[in-house]
Amino acid sequence: MVVRQATQSDLPQVRQIFNHYVLNTVVSFLVQPPPPDYIRSRFESSLERNLPYLVAVDSSDGGETVVGYAYASAFRGFMLGYAHTVEMSIFCHPKHISRGIGSQLMVELLTQLRTTKHMTKEAGYEDKPIQVDVKKVMAIMAVDEQAPSNGLALCEWYQKWGFEEVGRLKGVGYKKGRV
Repeated sequence: MVVRQATQSDLPQVRQIFNHYVLNTVVSFLVQPPPPDYIRSRFESSLERNLPYLVAVDSSDGGETVVGYAYASAFRGFMLGYAHTVEMSIFCHPKHISRGIGSQLMVELLTQLRTTKHMTKEAGYEDKPIQVDVKKVMAIMAVDEQAPSNGLALCEWYQKWGFEEVGRLKGVGYKKGRV
């Protein structure tokens, strides 16, 4: 397995992975599978801002199968005051969970973010982009305490990487018939 920069041709497989999480979990609060341009716009936004968008690829079958992906996106990207902060997302193909893919993606993503110059601009001043160092990486997640796979193990996994829980917003999302 190799972790590399994603390309446009990887996006259909990325979308298939993401659709699993949309349809079966509260990891995303999208309720319906997104159209292809949703994934493409996130990909392009990360690249425009000089932020990494990575895929983990298995080539053991002779082709290239995307088994996971990770990317960084601007946190409140329309305000320069937040420019040094990015939000990260990691998704693994459901058939490839607990095989170290998320860890490999995490290592590469954090490594790249240490030296990334994030391109950003403030709303109304789009003609004045600036470059800033990434100083803070956030992992924002949903926890469904009623579900068998409730997300608490994911919280512990992020803590292993040095992330800390700083708060919970209870009852702000509605999916799968409950708050």
